[in-house]
Amino acid sequence: MPGLLVAIVLIASLILVHFSIRAQPLPPNCPLNVDEGLPLPEAGQASTVFSLTALFGAYFGIALLLGLPALLGLAFGTALGFFLIRVWIDKHKPERFEPFLFGLLKGNDGNATIYALFICGVQCAYAASELLILREIAKVSLGVRADQATFVAVGVAVIGYFYVLSGGYVGVFRTDVVQFLLVGIMGVVFGVFLLGHEPTVGLSAGLFPRPGYWKLPGGISGLPLYVYHFSLATVMGGGLLAASPDAWKRVFMARKKAGPGGGRFLVFVIVGTLPFLMLLPFAVAIGPIPDGAVSTGQIFSSLLNGDALFVVAALGLIASFLSSFDGALLASVHLGLMLRRKKSEQVPPTQNEMSRFHWLMVAALLTVFLLFRSLVGFSNPYLLGNLLLGPYALIAGIQVGTRGNISLLRENSVLWVTVLGILGWFFYFVSIGIPKVPTTYQINTVPGGVLLFFVVAFTCQALVYWRAKE
Repeated sequence: MPGLLVAIVLIASLILVHFSIRAQPLPPNCPLNVDEGLPLPEAGQASTVFSLTALFGAYFGIALLLGLPALLGLAFGTALGFFLIRVWIDKHKPERFEPFLFGLLKGNDGNATIYALFICGVQCAYAASELLILREIAKVSLGVRADQATFVAVGVAVIGYFYVLSGGYVGVFRTDVVQFLLVGIMGVVFGVFLLGHEPTVGLSAGLFPRPGYWKLPGGISGLPLYVYHFSLATVMGGGLLAASPDAWKRVFMARKKAGPGGGRFLVFVIVGTLPFLMLLPFAVAIGPIPDGAVSTGQIFSSLLNGDALFVVAALGLIASFLSSFDGALLASVHLGLMLRRKKSEQVPPTQNEMSRFHWLMVAALLTVFLLFRSLVGFSNPYLLGNLLLGPYALIAGIQVGTRGNISLLRENSVLWVTVLGILGWFFYFVSIGIPKVPTTYQINTVPGGVLLFFVVAFTCQALVYWRAKE
């Protein structure tokens, strides 16, 4: 019965996409040049923040292990990231999002090609990490067999693929509203459930960081440590948005709908950071988890003790997965279209781009599934998401260091910055040990990612300065 209800909701979402396409078909020349008829960008952003990688991976781990200072830093960094992206967009004053995205690739062909392919690859890897985590959640938390969990993850991903393939941004944004409602229902239901149960630990114990994570030199504790945690989480929250084309699109739409007063954009920021308020009560209710190896099933088993809670959790998980998976898939394809258009020097294109859009969608899906297939047998499904902290920090550093304008860099600079950044992150990751199973200590890679962000940002600023002097 629970599985049937989940299937009904997914089918209903496909029907919604079908009618959306009939009302607003994709333009054949520029299939993703769509800014009209996209409702409530804040809905998709909130459910994306509440996605599997955010809630049941890095962000939820931060709430469990580091408490209030780091959680406030994530919320502040996310809000700050929204405003910085808006300032970046305002500087270019674009009438539509597609010319703004195309402007990201202006300048040297080599820099543009490397940068676009790198971002596309990171977005596909992010989508693959979402698949791995969804499979793990279905297997150990929802009680599904391993083969069935794989089928569930792949099936939901295929449905998300057809959202994007047939509906583009219209399909994604309109189904985001449904998915946001499902995520909201999950939050309300579990909030009521938690209110009726005695917390496993006291509130004060859940507010403060646990020793052994994000340590300062010399064992410094107290207020300086809390400020340090807040600062690291701020950079992490803002950096993930600065490196996400999906977030750029949603901020652009929120800015466009905000009007002269800007009140609507403030609503977007509030809704986008609201999911963080839900993390701390969950962390307090679940209680302390042991340091080291951790099982997702053990963490959430006490919360899934009935069919009603199972259905609510399953629908909320799938909804949050679809928001982030679809956004990453569409962002990679859209950037691929812009790169191909730059190569052919057709702006705007003079030929039908629908066929090219379809082939890029196929290529993106195959990339995601190949990554998923190669890592599905690995005992740590969170490893890929953990590894992606480095590439996200690298992209965010380039964005901040060049102020979103890689044309300021000399030829092939992006190649060398990317190669050296990836090598540095790889050696750092290997030096602290590759976790073979999910472990709480994976969260200690965040300071390394923040350091990489600052190194790349300052390097790009120096390169821009030296080229300007020449």
